[in-house]
Amino acid sequence: MKKAFFIAFFASLLVSCGVYQLQKSEGVSVGVTESNSDNSELTDMVAPYKNSLDSTMIEVIATSEIEMSTGSPQGLLGNWACDLSLKIGNEYYKNISEFPADFSLLNNGGLRTSLPKGDITRRKIYEIMPFENELVVITLSPKKTAELFKFIAAKTVKGGNRKQGVPVSGNVSLYIKEQLPVEVLIDSATLKLKNYRVITSDYLANGGDNMSFFLNPVKYEKLGIKLRDAMLLHCAQETIKGKALTSNLDKRIIYGN
Repeated sequence: MKKAFFIAFFASLLVSCGVYQLQKSEGVSVGVTESNSDNSELTDMVAPYKNSLDSTMIEVIATSEIEMSTGSPQGLLGNWACDLSLKIGNEYYKNISEFPADFSLLNNGGLRTSLPKGDITRRKIYEIMPFENELVVITLSPKKTAELFKFIAAKTVKGGNRKQGVPVSGNVSLYIKEQLPVEVLIDSATLKLKNYRVITSDYLANGGDNMSFFLNPVKYEKLGIKLRDAMLLHCAQETIKGKALTSNLDKRIIYGN
């Protein structure tokens, strides 16, 4: 049975990693049958691309002070991802809005593995976020904002598994009791009856992970950067500053008795 292998696929991977500036993409098809499955021509053609991709992916791009994983009501990895999403997302958002986004929200299920202590390679960031999710800003009405925090409270379980709980940025303070939001603060101010701008992924913005409160928003704005690329950019920024990656379990989400 004949199959086709395309060198352009490997080239596109290299471009996404920032290895090459692709000027022209041409698909090269090599037929493979049961009689020539060990085709040396195919191996020779793929090897340069594979070697370049491998060397890029194993590059150490940052160092982490601690191991980070997701959790409920909080997790170090979710906190880290939301904090950098708010920071970098607002760096992009200022090009299209005079006002910054208010906070960020992601989902634990989208963070596919933990971040280890020590050297962090580019491959590790791809393993944590293997999806092509884009960062967007969703403007929510007061009613939809209230639904958002009710959703977080209902999904947050004290001592839950890695997929339970909903990570938010550190400028949010949410006190939950009996799986209801008792008190919500944003930048130390009580939640107001106004629209709020939320940085999230396009997957969640389209109702993914049952986040229906994002549907039919006041406004939907694309930031032009993938969540994974925001993570890579954050790693680069911290490395340039001579800082290691870090996170902490603060009081952004407190689960009462």
